[in-house]
Amino acid sequence: MGFRWPWRRKATASVPDEMAAAKHAGALAQDIARAGGGAPQRLRLRYAGKVQAVGFRFQAQMLAKSAGCVGWVQNLDDGDVLVEVQGTPSQLKAFRRGIQDLSDSPDTWISCRLASQTTVPLAQGEKDFRVRY
Repeated sequence: MGFRWPWRRKATASVPDEMAAAKHAGALAQDIARAGGGAPQRLRLRYAGKVQAVGFRFQAQMLAKSAGCVGWVQNLDDGDVLVEVQGTPSQLKAFRRGIQDLSDSPDTWISCRLASQTTVPLAQGEKDFRVRY
């Protein structure tokens, strides 16, 4: 027979499958990034919304690597996230599209909007995309 608890376990809410969403967004980013080249550019992107304590920086790092971009991502004290990303126009488009796909996905806790976008000078010598603390 075995032991049986006197209460029934209630169904728990499903936890979003963030890795699946990231893989999907990353695959889309790779497809877009392969589409074309061009002169490298560097963008400073500020994202607002539900972007802290939801895995945004980790997801941004994964997307940037899959799109072939370099740069960094950092939390700001006001609750926003600042991203500097460098790559070809198609790589940058892939990165921005991937972030938007993650925000639109029901499988992540991320809910963001692009608050500002500015072009900044290229950074020489960067080899990867990092999370800044």
